[in-house]
Amino acid sequence: MKLTKSIFLLLAVGLAACQSIDGGDDLEKGIPYQLTAKETGAIQAALQQRMPAAGVLLFGPILASKDSKGGINVCGTFSAMGGYAGVIDKRPYVGMMVEVPPLFEFMPVVIADDSSSGSSAVIITCHRLGIPI
Repeated sequence: MKLTKSIFLLLAVGLAACQSIDGGDDLEKGIPYQLTAKETGAIQAALQQRMPAAGVLLFGPILASKDSKGGINVCGTFSAMGGYAGVIDKRPYVGMMVEVPPLFEFMPVVIADDSSSGSSAVIITCHRLGIPI
């Protein structure tokens, strides 16, 4: 089971990496998608797990779009308080929901660093996916 999950996640990351953040034409603008409470919880848990040294994460709005193939893309921001990193202000992220039974989780694709160019690239990607953050 763990091997299957790992292989699937590697494929998902590989496919996501094929999408250009710098303005390529391979991103599809999706239609707005309302996340369920279960999906929102999975997103928050995945980001907290990915950023353990950041302390407590405070989440901004979490928005999503659904593409023509049924893929759910997610964008949002979080701030962190405490932990080894100190205070982190409004760091944007982009990722996708993985909902292929028995898998149900959020896969962060990019979490911006603290540079303005990193944040800008994520925000531009989100806009191109139809998610205005």
